[in-house]
Amino acid sequence: AVPAIAQTTPAPAVATDPARHAAAEKAVAALVPKGIYMKMMREQFPRMMDAMMGHMMGQTPNEMGMPEAGADGDKPMRETAAKADPHFEERMRIMTRVMGEEMGTVFEKIEPRVRTGLSRAFARKFTIEQLDAQNAFFATPAGKAFANEYLTTFMDPEVMQEMMAAMPEMMKAMPDIMKKAEAATAHLPEPPKPKGEQ
Repeated sequence: AVPAIAQTTPAPAVATDPARHAAAEKAVAALVPKGIYMKMMREQFPRMMDAMMGHMMGQTPNEMGMPEAGADGDKPMRETAAKADPHFEERMRIMTRVMGEEMGTVFEKIEPRVRTGLSRAFARKFTIEQLDAQNAFFATPAGKAFANEYLTTFMDPEVMQEMMAAMPEMMKAMPDIMKKAEAATAHLPEPPKPKGEQ
């Protein structure tokens, strides 16, 4: 679906002022420094996933809003997972490290395109005066520190802890959200089945 959207959605008009676009590129280069995605995927992604997994494994299905767990609803998910697979947590740790390594390589290739897209967006969203002010801030010691840590902060344990704490509320809300989504699309015909199921 995402590639289809990318192909069919026309790109918004981009500011043609060369000075404005150059200022946008400079701001984006500060916020998305070269090699940042490799660092995030290989260093922070495994730590983030380990923290999330540790939190989740200590929760019970009931606490996570999963009533379908039945008799195991009051048992920590770590206990249930260990019964099904004694090596579950070790397996997950190894998998996240391999995923981080491989995704780092992929994102390293994507990173220049991210900067290109962000530069166009910044040039459209911000005036030359606003971009110059951003760049002036990024040139200060405080601004440089902020820009260098901006993206990586989203994967910090403090942020992940709060996101994980919100998961039970999200899980509880999902059934009602799905009912509303189904009601909103009830007037549409059933989607076509995959070819193999017809």
